[in-house]
Order: sequence, then structure tokens, then C-alpha cells
Amino acid sequence: EVQDEDDVATGDPVQIVVQLERETDEEEMTEEELAELGTVSAPLYPYDKKEGWWVVVGDTSSNTLHALKRVNLVRKQTVALEFLAPDEAGDYKLTLFCMSDSYLGCDQEYNLNLSVAQGKDEDESSDEEEE
Repeated sequence: EVQDEDDVATGDPVQIVVQLERETDEEEMTEEELAELGTVSAPLYPYDKKEGWWVVVGDTSSNTLHALKRVNLVRKQTVALEFLAPDEAGDYKLTLFCMSDSYLGCDQEYNLNLSVAQGKDEDESSDEEEE
């Protein structure tokens, strides 16, 4: 979810809040299985490996990376990603990627629309301050 998506102007900070949640049926799981959530099955790894997720926001049309964060997910996690809005006003189709660092085939991607309005130029704001 893009925070304050109606008030985004060029060069403004943009915040996207993502809620990650593991699908589990906790009623059918034992205490031991619940305790092992987030631990990767990797018998040749030298120590216990905890599952990590990369949450990435980018623009695939321009090959631009806007934000990146690595999180550990056990059951539920909220992640806030921040980046600066593009310098040109317009509508942008961004992509949110959730990628596992431990398992193949469970990566996900979601489309995000971002409308960026023209912000004040630095010259305009300095002229207003002088008056």
C-alpha cells in the first residue's frame, strides 16, 4: 500500500507499507513445528539457516530499482519501504517483488500504480522566499 498516494509530487519521499504473512494452519501444527517455522531444511548447510525474504520495488520498464529490504519472516511481518519519487511527473507502473533467499518457486510479484504530480521547482520556491 502506497502511503498518501494522492499527494505524491516529484522528488517527494514515497513510503510503501507491505504486510507479509505466512499461510499456515496453526491448529493442526504441533508446538515443535511452530517453533521450527522460518528454519530452512538445508542438511548440508554448516549451521541452522533462517529463511529470509527480499522485498524489492522497481520499475521494470526502465529497469530501475527504487527500494530494497531483507526481512526474516516467521508468521507475520510489516515492512516499510521508502524512496524518492521520480523527477518527472506522470503515471508509473511499479512492481513489488517478494523473493525468498532459501526456496525456489515461491517468489511473488505485484503491480503498483504510482501517480506523480509536478512538484515545485527549486527556482520557484527560492523566488517565493525572496518576496
